[in-house]
Amino acid sequence: MIAGFWEAEVRAHFSWILKKFLKLREVARCMFLPSVDWNLVRDKWIWDKVRICRDKVRWHKIIWFPAHIPKFSLISWMAILDRLSTKDRLIRFGLTMDADCVVCGTGLESRDHLFADCPFSREVWNAVLSSCGFRSVMLNWDDRLNWLIDNLRGNSLRVRILKLAWTAFLYYIWEERNYRSFRGLSRSVDCIVNRIRESVKIKLYSHCMHRIDDVNRSLCIS
Repeated sequence: MIAGFWEAEVRAHFSWILKKFLKLREVARCMFLPSVDWNLVRDKWIWDKVRICRDKVRWHKIIWFPAHIPKFSLISWMAILDRLSTKDRLIRFGLTMDADCVVCGTGLESRDHLFADCPFSREVWNAVLSSCGFRSVMLNWDDRLNWLIDNLRGNSLRVRILKLAWTAFLYYIWEERNYRSFRGLSRSVDCIVNRIRESVKIKLYSHCMHRIDDVNRSLCIS
């Protein structure tokens, strides 16, 4: 099986990650131990050699966690790194456009505004917090992220729910922004909150995470 890996040809039906991994074979041969018997080398060793290792960021556990929803985590990752195509970034790239937030109509549309300062987004997030038994607090983006990092620790049901709900919140707020920008459609705060509830509920049920206390009941049920 190991020898097959080194001799295998890239096929059209292979997954993207497998194709990418197979192409790294020549990189590994050229860069590391050219005299080694490559039929005895395992793929994990190659991956550890060719990848760039960095220190873990503080926020990784509130995005990449067991039972996370990949598309939600991806948007959350891009939001934290400020890589979503918000209007303030597009203007910095030289594009001319109306800079107002398309969701609330006031304020420059930036990452910080869209996910923390926008009245619409704030109302959605406050409803999510209230469902989990937390009192709503006015926080800017950086303070909210730090609050999540400090409080979403452990494997309790409430922590899992809040992690799922937060990544779902970022995803659906970004989706709402795009709906209004490109489709001319808008949804209410209640609609977005219900979408978040439904996504969390489906994920919890699919992983057999039972409702074990009253604090989480209102978010888990429809």
